[in-house]
Amino acid sequence: MMKVHLSYTKHNRTIESIIDKIDLSLSEDFDNGCYVMMSDMENLYQELRERIITKGKNYDLAGEDYNLIEKPNNYVMNVLAQKDIQSFRVFSCDLAGDNRTEFQRDRERVVNCKAFRRLVDKAQIFGAEKGDYFRTRMTHSLEVNQIAKAIAYALGLNLDLTEAIALGHDLGHTPFGHQGERTLDDILSGKIDAGIILVKHEEDKELNENKCSKISTKDLLQKRCFGGFKHNYQSARILTELEEKYKEHPGLNVSVQVVEGVLKHTKLKLKDIEISDFLSEEYISKIKLNKSEEVQVCSSLEGQVVAIADEIAQRGHDVDDALTSGVMTIDELMDRFAIEKCSVLRGRIEEEIRDINNSAHSIVDREELKIARIVSIIINYFIENTIKHSIANIDKHQDLGEITMDNEIKFIEFPEDVKKVNDYLEKVVQKKVICNSEVARADYNASMIVQTLFEKYYSNPRLLHSGTVHRIFLETLKHRNDEVANRAINLSDGSIKLVNMEIDELTKRELDGDAIMAYLEGKDVDTTSEDVIIFEKRKILVRAIVDYIAGMTDGYALAEYEKLK
Repeated sequence: MMKVHLSYTKHNRTIESIIDKIDLSLSEDFDNGCYVMMSDMENLYQELRERIITKGKNYDLAGEDYNLIEKPNNYVMNVLAQKDIQSFRVFSCDLAGDNRTEFQRDRERVVNCKAFRRLVDKAQIFGAEKGDYFRTRMTHSLEVNQIAKAIAYALGLNLDLTEAIALGHDLGHTPFGHQGERTLDDILSGKIDAGIILVKHEEDKELNENKCSKISTKDLLQKRCFGGFKHNYQSARILTELEEKYKEHPGLNVSVQVVEGVLKHTKLKLKDIEISDFLSEEYISKIKLNKSEEVQVCSSLEGQVVAIADEIAQRGHDVDDALTSGVMTIDELMDRFAIEKCSVLRGRIEEEIRDINNSAHSIVDREELKIARIVSIIINYFIENTIKHSIANIDKHQDLGEITMDNEIKFIEFPEDVKKVNDYLEKVVQKKVICNSEVARADYNASMIVQTLFEKYYSNPRLLHSGTVHRIFLETLKHRNDEVANRAINLSDGSIKLVNMEIDELTKRELDGDAIMAYLEGKDVDTTSEDVIIFEKRKILVRAIVDYIAGMTDGYALAEYEKLK
């Protein structure tokens, strides 16, 4: 039994502090030799307990021979892992040399790009008052990387490729979390009116009344005439087009395996969003896409690992944010787990909480430690079950010899019972975190900021960053339609009169809706007509604005909004 002796002559302030917790006076309410039973006084009990157990210092020290234990370190890759020789790049480049593999180079190109650095100020869930405990896209990407590597290591997969995909999977995310992403797509699809003008209205003199074109601006936007937006598409676009690191070619020229893994880490909307708006034909021709499916199976096992690691990370940090922010208590979470399918997970968490309550160590914040351990248990639960189930799947297909870009077999997945737990946990957290009033207010504010920025940039493209303005000029020059290319005007370098005329035509001129709809549907339309030329130039402008806003950090977007509103 451990004990601490306090003397009133030496430690009177300490003793008075302890007694004050039960609102009694040592001199008035206690006789010499008097004892207090405090089993029901939790506050007093915890302080006295800490005073005693801290003296014990019962830490489990490793001992001098800990590092002498031999641990296996010879990593052997599975036959179905991606090999360096399978790496394929669209553009040729210098050899990797003896010190780096092809996929190591991919990882380094991702880490060293501007879009990756910007992730540090892009919120995972945008809130009006973000505490230090809320994750950013950067910390989320690092967590996904950690989880993915743990799974890939256990399965004997290519760790460099896994890491390159994991670190690059969220490069295309907008400011303000998913709300920024949704707002940009809603603008492009016509759900939000952000000032885009397309269709002209002609007067029918014979009927002596105003007769509008049958096709409206909203009809054309719903037809996705300017495309759409989703962060995984944008991530692939950043890797292959927007980042400028080499004089010989656009993008980072990472392996097609990395581009595919980034693109397919979450659902695709192939029925709504045209992949050709984001990737060149050189990449599209190498990536297998099933137009009828939203969830695309990544050909490489490494890409499949990142997709499930992203899911696991989401579950873990959603629970973390819910418990840390106070929108859900630990008791509430345990109540949600009081069902059969969550019994294993609940049992592990209950045991851990019991151990923390009975711990012989002094703990600064028991509730914070409980949350940290709960999150760790949840993540480990999903990781270990994923590994077990995926090993069985891989063992069944060892006869394949290698995995090619045509692979459609899903190797990396949750077992069915664990998938039900994942779906249930996602539903529970979304009710508490994603749908709470603070996040709803923040989402509204985020949407208004993105919408306002788009409106201001569209009405006056000269407000865009000089690099973006120059990109508009270069994209117009490169257009496959020679007439569009020949009408390119540099908005940042020309007479005010000419530039103003160009902006008016580019943003305000109303077009023939029927002709543009026919053009979009691939009908026989004169591609050199004024309507088609202006439409194509306007599409370049709209996509450039989307790229610019999507690349902003939260702080930069807020600063721009304050300047322009």
